[in-house]
Amino acid sequence: MRMPPMKFLTIILVSVLMGGCLGGGNFVYSKGKVLKPGSEIMYPFKGPATLEIGVSGNRPFTLLVVSSDGSKELFKRTNVTEVKETVKLPEGSWKVIIRNEGEDYLSLDISLRGK
Repeated sequence: MRMPPMKFLTIILVSVLMGGCLGGGNFVYSKGKVLKPGSEIMYPFKGPATLEIGVSGNRPFTLLVVSSDGSKELFKRTNVTEVKETVKLPEGSWKVIIRNEGEDYLSLDISLRGK
């Protein structure tokens, strides 16, 4: 059974407006994602790809791009409230980690796109 196109677009639009996360393949979009103090969130990506990173928060955070086993670090920013960067991902599995190392809740707007 196929979903009518308008219904599908409405579901996508509502997800975005309500601060949901659209993820699939090499794309993540989340507006208003909240992290508790001392917690982190992780998004997996496959390489080779060019990863466009756009993350902003209301408090400082740490952002890392590391291999899936954590042995290789490609990118790291600490104590920042915004990251806008492009990172080349080599062949393999990678993950983007965003950490709230503060003592207050952190609200994030996240856009990650692998091309």
